[in-house]
Amino acid sequence: MLLQNERTPVRYAPQEAAQGAALAPASLQLQSSDAEIEPFTFTFEVVRPNVFRTTYSSASRPIPPFASAQRPSPGSCPKDVASTSDKTSRSFTTSAAKASIEWSNAPILSIDLKDATTKKPLHQDLPFRSYSADGAGVAHYSVYKKGTLHVGLGEKAAPMDLSGRGFTVSASDTFGYDAYRTDPLYKHIPLLINVTQDAGAVGIFSTAHSRSTWSIGSELDGMWGAYKVHRQAHGGLEEYIIVGQTVADVVRSYAELVGFPLRVPRYMMGYIGGGMKYSMEDTPRAHDCIMGFIANCEKHDIPCTAFQMSSGYTVAEVEPKTRNVFTWNRHRFPDPRAFTKEAHAHGVRLLANIKPYVLATHP
Repeated sequence: MLLQNERTPVRYAPQEAAQGAALAPASLQLQSSDAEIEPFTFTFEVVRPNVFRTTYSSASRPIPPFASAQRPSPGSCPKDVASTSDKTSRSFTTSAAKASIEWSNAPILSIDLKDATTKKPLHQDLPFRSYSADGAGVAHYSVYKKGTLHVGLGEKAAPMDLSGRGFTVSASDTFGYDAYRTDPLYKHIPLLINVTQDAGAVGIFSTAHSRSTWSIGSELDGMWGAYKVHRQAHGGLEEYIIVGQTVADVVRSYAELVGFPLRVPRYMMGYIGGGMKYSMEDTPRAHDCIMGFIANCEKHDIPCTAFQMSSGYTVAEVEPKTRNVFTWNRHRFPDPRAFTKEAHAHGVRLLANIKPYVLATHP
């Protein structure tokens, strides 16, 4: 998946943002000019007092389309940001944090809380190797803090602390996964949160849907010291770095960026039935199996308010028995509308499983 054929541009200079780029008022854009590596653009923006947006891209590695978070408009970004600069560095100070970028070699972004008293920044890119071209994608290296807590990436194999381990970020259909050895079903969110004992918390969130890997201190290389690295298989990088006094601060700012969860509907408060077996039955028909399950719940006073259909209802009736989204297996469910009305009459909502793809052979 990942080539690890890395090239790291090291000659950078400030560049005016292209017309229409619409960077935030407090921002910086750098352009590389290495002789044997295509030009790369690095951008940094202050989008909230404690949230910073960075991008790293080139002509052959553009920012992937359909980002998973809507970019804050420049008009909504902080304007009361203090900034100082010299020939190869620039710093920004907000009401909540302070950030600096140094580009005498590869850009090094350092971020800390405004009133921090610790010597080491809450976040710091790895010197001399921070942003690299890697095959058709890119890699972002940052300093790894031993002895601190790392959580996130959606939901990964146990234990909860991800420190010292490596992970693949890919939305695979891991049916029957092992909670201790494999990734779970679908829960892949490229947000990594690092929690320190006394310096606060920091989250790194990637908006791309490209497959990627995270090495969280699992790679050891004496040439570079302790580091973590996010390798993205395709395209340029768009990341948001979020700092806060607590994990709650980081999670709230993350939610404000990507959107808060929808309010849970009333029908999700009861018992939610389900299981792949029910919608996969041909004899007796899946329709009758599911209604039999609902009847059993009523018989035993189990307040079933919803039923997870799994994907058996979409399985084709003839070989190859593929799962075709937005279709019904009419042998298992002869009359989907009547089946739905019957379930609703018993106070049970049906939760449809929809695969995140359409097959080329879809009817």
